[in-house]
Amino acid sequence: MTASAGSLVGDDAARRVHGFSKGADVVLLGTPGPTPGSAMEASLPDVETSLAELGLPAPLARLAGAPTDQLTWLAEALERGDAVPLVVAAPDLHISHVALLDLLDRPGVRTAALVADPHALVEGDELAGRARVGRDGKQLESVGTAHHTVTRPDRALPGVLRVAPQDRAGAARALRAAAPLAATSWGEDGVAAATLVLVRAGLVVQASALGPFDWSRGGVRAEGAAGGPWRQRLRGASRGGDGFFSTYAVRPVSRRITGFGLAHGWSPNVVTMVSLGLGVLAALFVATGAWWAWVVAAVVLLVALAVDCVDGEIARFTRRFSPLGAFLDAVGDRVKEYAVLAAVASVAVREGAPGWPVALAAMTAVTVRHLEDYAYEARLRPSRLSRPDLLPADAPYDLGPQDARTTFGPPPSRRAQAVHWTKKVVHMPIAERYLLISLTLLTRRPMLVLWALFVAVVVAVLWTQGGRVAAVLLRRDPTWSAVVPATTRGELDEQLDLGPLARLVGRLSGRATRPPFVLGLAGAAVLVVVVSLLLWTDHTGTALVAAAVGSALVAVGWQPPVHDRLGWQAPAALWVAEALAVGLLVHHTLGAQTAAGFAYVAAVAYHRYDVVYRLRDTGTAPAAWLATAGLGTEGRILGLLLLATFAPSAVVPVLWVAAVLLAVLYLAESATGWRRWIAAQGDPMPTGAGA
Repeated sequence: MTASAGSLVGDDAARRVHGFSKGADVVLLGTPGPTPGSAMEASLPDVETSLAELGLPAPLARLAGAPTDQLTWLAEALERGDAVPLVVAAPDLHISHVALLDLLDRPGVRTAALVADPHALVEGDELAGRARVGRDGKQLESVGTAHHTVTRPDRALPGVLRVAPQDRAGAARALRAAAPLAATSWGEDGVAAATLVLVRAGLVVQASALGPFDWSRGGVRAEGAAGGPWRQRLRGASRGGDGFFSTYAVRPVSRRITGFGLAHGWSPNVVTMVSLGLGVLAALFVATGAWWAWVVAAVVLLVALAVDCVDGEIARFTRRFSPLGAFLDAVGDRVKEYAVLAAVASVAVREGAPGWPVALAAMTAVTVRHLEDYAYEARLRPSRLSRPDLLPADAPYDLGPQDARTTFGPPPSRRAQAVHWTKKVVHMPIAERYLLISLTLLTRRPMLVLWALFVAVVVAVLWTQGGRVAAVLLRRDPTWSAVVPATTRGELDEQLDLGPLARLVGRLSGRATRPPFVLGLAGAAVLVVVVSLLLWTDHTGTALVAAAVGSALVAVGWQPPVHDRLGWQAPAALWVAEALAVGLLVHHTLGAQTAAGFAYVAAVAYHRYDVVYRLRDTGTAPAAWLATAGLGTEGRILGLLLLATFAPSAVVPVLWVAAVLLAVLYLAESATGWRRWIAAQGDPMPTGAGA
């Protein structure tokens, strides 16, 4: 079925099929449907036609009959070989081939089933196949048939299953073992029955989310976004989970830019660099200090935000994911934000206002929010892992609570949506921050720009941290029980950025009995509160002693591996301690209005972000020697206080030198680490794929 030119999006390269399921065996499993009756069914191709559009061969077999026979025949088809995937589809499914791209033509997909949002169903939701996906959204945990009940179902099953070549033998064994247990009460949905057997047998079945596409099957009908399949794919290319401003203002604009870029062969990485350039251009406009330039900068910054969304949308639309893109995206967002803050601060200082300390405080607050968020999300990860219900294939119920619902949940109420979006706005994601900066730029009041951002982000931190800490202290945190005690150095330890002094103190303290986490918490409190108060009252020498005591307590109490209910607070606490020490030392104790402190803290902030992004995107940490070369948090704090105590006039020049050296050190190691990881990934596209 060929789409009309007006309904297409992008050029031929953007719509190209890459061949990740090339040559797959195809099996149509189940009873063919009646002649299309609805207008939607008549307008949508049947699944066999759509599979052919993707370059898959004609069906190897069309299997209909009793569930026992269907499972046995499917096992035989799987046993024919293991060189290519096997695609199982319901013959009565009507769906566009565009809707199948993320299941059948996307890198990283192994054995997976197509799952759809049940709230998109407009007819026959009581007839739709049901499934439950894990909280991490990655795997199917439970599948239903006419005989099998799913508790808390949250996905509908259109009826397409892909079995990876390496899983064909295991899938065949599971199906043969289950075939004698199957009964006519299982119903006629052979794809659902096969998927259930694989899930219950322990085979990992990924959940391949169907975007906002139209589809129908029997008496079930779902409506997607407006427009044809390619328009729907463009709509689905927008990342989920964005904030309010991004979802309702930025993404509609970015999708228009993405559509243009797809038609002109834009590369995601080039788009990322353009967004970075626009952010720097906005900062240059701000630095002029002219009122008209600030208005232009406000507009350019929002354009940079929209363009920043385009790279990911192009990548998701075309299914071309570059490991380099993760690195560029991580660097670009921080550079843009820091550059604009620095430009605003420089204008404020030229006009006689204390811009640099407030800019440093704003940057510190933004970084705290991100460090706390990532550490907390890493803590929650074990509780969100998909846990399939491993059961005999003929067990009628899964492992969910007996009183749990067994139908699809209702869509969110207006009140629930209002609460959701309010929390999103208060959380101050990047789009809301850029909007706030742009709006305050229009006032041409630099201190208002800096203070507004600082206060808004501090409120966001207090909102999130306060609720999370309260839940832990009041023992209302159900996720901790899922966290397995750490036995080796982990992500949290990497984020602490403790250096050679801390390691030495930790070794000297011995490990016969593990010191309590609260000891390190007390040390962090000394660094954040006591050292700050002493610097504020100009007792630099005493602050040095207090910092030594606090650092020792941290080194002893937070020896790796750190494992505590409040452990996620540790990286942010040490970051605040270092930023406060630098800010107070430069701008209060020494009374200097210089960018040295901002530059120094920006270099350290880049390193902290880099650690987070590498752990998240690559699963690898920076080289072990980096914490020694960078002195670690405790080493840098003690070194600066030592210098301020005995040679205060050298602090600012040393900060400038240290900022440059740390930036070079961290950037060089970061680039090397990312390049090594990228080289190990190879080309995610198959040979002959289009650029």
